[in-house]
Amino acid sequence: MRRKYLITIFIIIGLAILWVPLVAAEEPVKVAILTDMSGPYAGITASNVEAAKMAIEDFGGMLLGKKIEFFYRDHHCKPDIANQRAKELYEREKVDIIIDVPNSAAGLAVSEQARLHKRLMISVGSGTTEHSGAKCHRYCFDWAYNDYMLATSVGLWGADNLGKKWYTITADYAWGHDLFKHFTAALRKKGGILLGNDNVALGTADFTPYLLKAKRAKPEVLVLLNSGKDGNNSTKQAVEFGLKKEMKIIHALLFVPSIRAVGPEIFADDYVAGAWYWKVDTPGAREFADRWLKKFGHRPNWMNPANYSATLQYLKAVKRAGTKDPEAVIKQLEGHTFRDLFANPGYIRPEDHMQVGKAYIFRAKRPEEIKEKDDCFEIVGTIPPEQAYMDPKKTGCRMGGF
Repeated sequence: MRRKYLITIFIIIGLAILWVPLVAAEEPVKVAILTDMSGPYAGITASNVEAAKMAIEDFGGMLLGKKIEFFYRDHHCKPDIANQRAKELYEREKVDIIIDVPNSAAGLAVSEQARLHKRLMISVGSGTTEHSGAKCHRYCFDWAYNDYMLATSVGLWGADNLGKKWYTITADYAWGHDLFKHFTAALRKKGGILLGNDNVALGTADFTPYLLKAKRAKPEVLVLLNSGKDGNNSTKQAVEFGLKKEMKIIHALLFVPSIRAVGPEIFADDYVAGAWYWKVDTPGAREFADRWLKKFGHRPNWMNPANYSATLQYLKAVKRAGTKDPEAVIKQLEGHTFRDLFANPGYIRPEDHMQVGKAYIFRAKRPEEIKEKDDCFEIVGTIPPEQAYMDPKKTGCRMGGF
């Protein structure tokens, strides 16, 4: 009897061991977008939820025999909320990946949660170079752009084409500080001079003191290292004080929604770098923009196809791996070259997990130049990946293991 009892116990244990991977295999793939839906960048980033949904729909909605589950959360552009939302998504909702996370401090917080939970994160909206630098790790990928790409691309081009005497107004948090470092490095490479800088708190409404200081400094180029509502307010006030008659303006980030909201006359002849525009010659870009226009009544900003691409390429990596196991999926992403409507080609560097592709220099069109809905930019330059992105040997990334 005892022998039969032990045999029965061993059979039960064996079946349980076999049952665990079967249960795990039946779990659906779970994708989450964590973004700013009500804070200072909401006008740019809230629609990234829809971009991810489109990618899932275009993929077919099914993966590993199950319907893909989609989640989204609002972090209000606040690092503490982003950190808490990430914990909830990884622990309670059991998501396999979190995508987007605008605001560098928020992005770094979520990246750390991804490392602790051993689940994936793809940063799209968080521009800090730390994701592919000193704070890189195997579970975090950086998509579409980072501060180095934005600053170096338009910085070098601007110093050659717009002037070498600059004044900067910088958003006073990790993203702005990172941009300032890379913009000034690009300026120095071209023999330029920084006449002054002001660090300004996120959410500042009145930029008068800083713009008047810039006006007195008499730069050839004013660089606004901010975005969203801060970018809109500082640019409107720059126009009111007559600065655009005396100097060119370069933006850290500038999107069609901002131009649409404030008016093309405010941003006319300003410059910015970006990873995508709906009129680029990438196959599928125009079709995506037309679908977006039909569905939402306006063209996408480049964060939208970037989130679409990140979501789609993650799903394809899971399909190639045949499992949603994080290590297997990460190995499918590392060193992968792909072509989609966002990047043609795009490449995911295994050394630092930076997704690289061409960068573009845009000039904001004057009102009389705009002949088509949301046709707000002229492409005036193209920067190859090897120039737009930092050499992976110099990023400071020590990737390590799982």
